[in-house]
Amino acid sequence: MISSVMLAPLPKHVVNACDYDLGQAVKIAEAIIDRTGLADALEWSLTSAVGRPRKATWRMILVVFATAGILGTDMLITKVARVATSMAANGHLPSSVSYDQLTDGLDRFTAELESGRIVTAHTHPLVVDRRTGVVHPCPEGCEGGRPISRERFAALLLLASGYPPGTAPNTTVFAIDSTDFETWAARKSWHRLPDIDTSDGAEEATEDSVDSANSRVDHQWPVRGADGRARHTWDPDAREGYRSGKNLNKKGVFVGLDEHIATAVAELGEASGPHLAVGLATAPAGSSKAAAGLALLDSLEGLVDVRTVLNDRGYSYLKPESWALQLAARHINSVFDLHKAQRGMRPGPIPHTIWVDGGLFSDALPTHLIDLPGFDIGISVQDKIELREKYDQRVPFAYGTQGEADPVTGSQRVRGPALRKTVRCVNNPESMSLPYNRPITNCVKGVGKDGKPSCGCSGTKVLPVDEQAWNRQLSPLWGTTAHAASYARRVAIEELNSDARTNRGITLDRFFTRVLGAPKNHALATFALLGINVRQNRDWHVKRLLADPWLTAIGDTTDPNWAEVHGHRKRKPRVLALHERIVRGEIPGQKPDSLLSRRRNARRRRTSDVAVTTVSFRDEDLPPPA
Repeated sequence: MISSVMLAPLPKHVVNACDYDLGQAVKIAEAIIDRTGLADALEWSLTSAVGRPRKATWRMILVVFATAGILGTDMLITKVARVATSMAANGHLPSSVSYDQLTDGLDRFTAELESGRIVTAHTHPLVVDRRTGVVHPCPEGCEGGRPISRERFAALLLLASGYPPGTAPNTTVFAIDSTDFETWAARKSWHRLPDIDTSDGAEEATEDSVDSANSRVDHQWPVRGADGRARHTWDPDAREGYRSGKNLNKKGVFVGLDEHIATAVAELGEASGPHLAVGLATAPAGSSKAAAGLALLDSLEGLVDVRTVLNDRGYSYLKPESWALQLAARHINSVFDLHKAQRGMRPGPIPHTIWVDGGLFSDALPTHLIDLPGFDIGISVQDKIELREKYDQRVPFAYGTQGEADPVTGSQRVRGPALRKTVRCVNNPESMSLPYNRPITNCVKGVGKDGKPSCGCSGTKVLPVDEQAWNRQLSPLWGTTAHAASYARRVAIEELNSDARTNRGITLDRFFTRVLGAPKNHALATFALLGINVRQNRDWHVKRLLADPWLTAIGDTTDPNWAEVHGHRKRKPRVLALHERIVRGEIPGQKPDSLLSRRRNARRRRTSDVAVTTVSFRDEDLPPPA
C-alpha cells in the first residue's frame, strides 16, 4: 500500500474540513503558551511579589493574543479585544480582559523584552546571602535566569505552535528570507532613493532601477532616527527600504519594517512536510540583513540543530565578514545563488588551480566549460536542463572536500580530481587505471622545478575559512543539477511568505497592525505566524486524510476519520522534488552519494545536547485518525 504522504493531496474544498471553533482555538492556544514557559517567565520577571495581584494574568494575555492569531483575524487590538470578550462570555477566561489591559500588557512585555529584563523562570526560590547580598547559585537542573530576546520569544512560540507535543523538525536544513511590512503611520516626506544601510555591502539601487516618487522634504521632515537614517513617519523604527521587483518590474520603495522569517526544510531525498515558521526577526526596512538574519539564527540555538541555511542574494551578496564568515563561525553551511559579480574565474590557492563560480578546479578544466552563461530570467525549463548538464560536466575536474572542517578554525581540507578518482591524469598513474567513463585530462606528463606534477589534478590544500568566502560553494557546485536540487528547497520560505501575505486568510501588509515601533509589531506578527502554523498544519494533514495533530494533542475527537470519509477518492502519486529524484537515482548521470554526502556529514555533527524529539513525515509517525 502506498503511503498517504506519497500521494497527491486532495483539494481543500473536497475534504471540506471546518475551521477551528473558539473552544478549539483556546485549548490549542493554552497548550502552546504552556509549552513555551513564557507565561511563567513574564510572571517571574514582571510581576511584583507584593501589592494587589494582577487581574489579567500574563498567561491570560498571551492566550488571548494566541487565540486571535489561530482564528486568523487582523492583529488590531480592537479585534483581539473582541476575541477576549467572546472568550470570557463562553467561559474560556476566569475574568474578562479589556482593551486597555491588552494594550498595557503588550506595551509592557515588549518594552521589557527590549530592555533584557525578561528571563526564564526559576524552579526554586532564590536564596540571598544577607551579609553580601549575593544570590546563591541555582541547583543543578535549573535553567532560570536566561535572558529572552524578542527573537527568542518568537522562536519559542513558533516552534511550539508548529510542532505539537512529541514532534519537532527532523532536519538540520532551514531557509530564511525577508518580506516587507509597511507601517500604518502616514508618510510625512519622500526620498527618491532611500538611504539604506550599506555598511555590510548591500547593493544600492539606481534611479533607473527604482519605481519611486520624486523627493519631497520640508523644514521638519524627515527627521534623523537613532540610527542616523532618515525617518519619514511618526513610527520610531520605520525606515525606507526596497521591495523586490516582480515580473521584471522595477524595485519599489516602502516605509516600514523587514520581517525575516525562517522555516524548516526537508533533508535531501526526504519528503517535505508543511512549511511552518520557526523563527522571526524584525528590523527597520533597509537595515543590515546580515544582522537580522544572524539574530534569527541565533534565536534557534538549543531549540533546533541548524547546519545548513538556504538564503538568497540579499544575504549572500553582503561582505564576507558580515555574513559568510559569521555563518562559518557558527558551523553553518550556506547554499545560495551567485550574483553576477560573484561569478567568473580567479587564481587558485595552489599552482595549476583556478576558482570558477565559487568552485575550486584543476586548470585541466576544459576551456569551453570555464565561461558558461548564467540562468537568465525567462529561460525555458528545457534550456535550464541543458545548461545544467553543461555545468555538470565541470564536476569531475573539481576539488572535493576531505573530512570535516576544523571545528576551531573552520579550515577545510580539499583534494584534487585525480585523488578523488573522477578523472584520469597522466601525472597520477593510479588514476590512469580508472574506467574509461572517467574523462582524461590534457595534462602534460612531467614535474616542475619544485619536483611536483606540472598540473593541479593531484593537489591537496587546507583552505582557510576566509578563502573565497564571498562566493565559495564546494559542494554542490553552483549551476549543477545537484545545486539546483538543493537550492530549490528554498521554495518553502517563499510559500510561507505567500501564506503570510495572502493565502491563509490574513494580509501581512499595511493596516494589519496599528501599533508603532518594531517591538510591538514583532510581537503581533509572531502571533499571526503562530496562527498560520496551526492552520497550515491542519490543512496539510487533512488534505492527506490524516488526523489534525493539534486536535489529537488536545484530545478533541470532533473530526471524522478522513481516511474513511474520502479514502475511496482516487489520488495520483505526488510529483517528486528534484532532490528526491536524484537520491532515488531517477536522474541519469547524477550520483546520489555526492548529493547526500553533506547530509550525512551534518548528521554526524549533531550533538547530543540538542534536546529535540525527531519526527519524520511517514504515516507511522503521524497521529492516527481520530
